[in-house]
Amino acid sequence: MIDVLRMEKFLLLCRRVLGASLEVLRDGEKKKERWGEKRITEVLDVYEEFPLNVADHRLPNGMRYHVIEIWVDEIERVGVLGMEDGEGRSRVLDVLLEPLRVLRKESPTKTVREKAKEALADERLPGNEKVEGEKTEEEAADGEVWGGFDD
Repeated sequence: MIDVLRMEKFLLLCRRVLGASLEVLRDGEKKKERWGEKRITEVLDVYEEFPLNVADHRLPNGMRYHVIEIWVDEIERVGVLGMEDGEGRSRVLDVLLEPLRVLRKESPTKTVREKAKEALADERLPGNEKVEGEKTEEEAADGEVWGGFDD
C-alpha cells in the first residue's frame, strides 16, 4: 500500500508535469508557435492516452479525478484565462477543455462524468461567472439548518 506522503508526492508530480506541458505550449519555440493548435493537440493526445482515457477501464479513476481537478487550476496558472480574446483565448480554451468535455459525455463511470461537469462549470471559466447574490450549492447547504418536523 502506498503511504500518504508518497501519494501526495506523486500527485504533485502529476500537477507539475501538466503545468510544465502547458508552459511549453504557451511559450512555444517562436512567437508564432505560441498556443499552436497542432502542438496543443499533440500534447492533449498524450493526456487522452493515459490519465484521461475514456475507454480503458484498467486506468485508476483516482488519477482521472486528480487530473480533472487540477486541469482548470493549471490552465489559469499559465495565463490562458487572463488572455484577451484578440490573443485567441476562446480558441485555446476550447481546445484545452475538449478532453473534459469528452469525459463528461463519454465516460462510462458516472462519478468521472460528474467530476468533469464540475470542472467545466468552474466560475473562473468564461461564461460560468457567479451571479451577484447567488449562492453556490456548498454555500446553500452550509446555510440550511433543519428545523425539525412541523407539528
